[in-house]
Amino acid sequence: MKWIIFNICFKLSPMNNQEELFNSFSQELKQELNSLFERYHFSQNEKLEIIKTYADLRMWKEELSIDFAKIDKCSTGQRAKVFMEELRSCLKTLRIKPDYSNFNPELGSLKKVKDIIKQPSPSTLLGKCPCPVDGEKTRCCKLTTLDAIMGCPFGCAYCSIASFYNSEAITVPNDLNERLDSLDLDESIWHIGTGQSSDSLVFSDDFKTLTALGNFARKHPHLVIELKTKSCRTDFLNLNLPKNILFSWSINAQSIIEKEEHFTASLAQRIKAAKTISEQGYLVGFHIHPIVYFQGWEEEYKKVVSLITENFIPEQLCMVALGTLTFTKANLQRLRVEGKPTKVLELPLTLTAGKYSYPLSVKKEFFSKIYSYFPKEYKKEVFFYLCMEDPSLWLPVFGREYKNDQEFADDMKTKYLSKINKLL
Repeated sequence: MKWIIFNICFKLSPMNNQEELFNSFSQELKQELNSLFERYHFSQNEKLEIIKTYADLRMWKEELSIDFAKIDKCSTGQRAKVFMEELRSCLKTLRIKPDYSNFNPELGSLKKVKDIIKQPSPSTLLGKCPCPVDGEKTRCCKLTTLDAIMGCPFGCAYCSIASFYNSEAITVPNDLNERLDSLDLDESIWHIGTGQSSDSLVFSDDFKTLTALGNFARKHPHLVIELKTKSCRTDFLNLNLPKNILFSWSINAQSIIEKEEHFTASLAQRIKAAKTISEQGYLVGFHIHPIVYFQGWEEEYKKVVSLITENFIPEQLCMVALGTLTFTKANLQRLRVEGKPTKVLELPLTLTAGKYSYPLSVKKEFFSKIYSYFPKEYKKEVFFYLCMEDPSLWLPVFGREYKNDQEFADDMKTKYLSKINKLL
């Protein structure tokens, strides 16, 4: 009966986000919340805030410490207000800086891929970078995306791919070589990335994807084909792929890899794989992304930079990109409904350029600190950029900025092609 009472609150909508979220809770938690809603006179907005908070606490593996005896001493009309004050105070304490030291998610509870589906490639093979349209909200490199594979076997807690594809299945085009052969490329296209809809190297050439991309790159030497990965596979080197293929790794602090990037290669494994490929004469790059705020982040990201500079000279690196967490409303809803253990939402997020991310002050601290860890020769020889970030961050972080997206894209093109031409 208690759940029926709650359901009536949402009868104007067949299934809104809050009801979906409430339905994801255990029966015990539903009863606890309904009891709370009957105990105090909350407004509808307050109820929704409480539901979201309990969903977040479930993910963070944290508990509230509310002094109900203190609240019950207040007048009836003040109890809901005092409870909300206690709730927000508790959250503020938790959000000061997330602690991963005692956070141990159970990987056995996470979904794994059940099916590999081979079928014709989608009607629209190429797409655009998911940045907002040209303007001042973000500075975009105008990357062209290629859906070589759709869906990912890795289980990164913050990943948006699961919002677009069935998380239990991977779709592999069985006609990729033919489709790439038939593409009529726009003259403006020069940089194509395959890491938006899946991990570019997790399947190596198991489905002849890399063979098809290699053939495509040979036929279009003016293109830069970027393969982005969190894997450590290098068993495709016998394919002798052309040098206009750029191999890039998404890397992170080891705590984030262990606690949030489930089933992926370790930091050391990714660096080792990048070094193996670099030693075969290919350009490599790194996306330090998404940078996450937590206790000890400065030292852990300093270690990331040290591993890069200890294993690669500037001439071997094409680029280093810096970026952080961004979520759409759909991403946030999916995370809360699934309730998988993660701390990526523990720091307050703000709405920027239509998506939720860290405040600009936090981003400036992130990017400036990590960039400062790189020696001068790397800053001179390697192309550093911010991925999908506010244009106002560029000058304080790098000491340079671009007037518009096209100027950024043109500079990136010049730097990338210059590096590749030295290999030919």
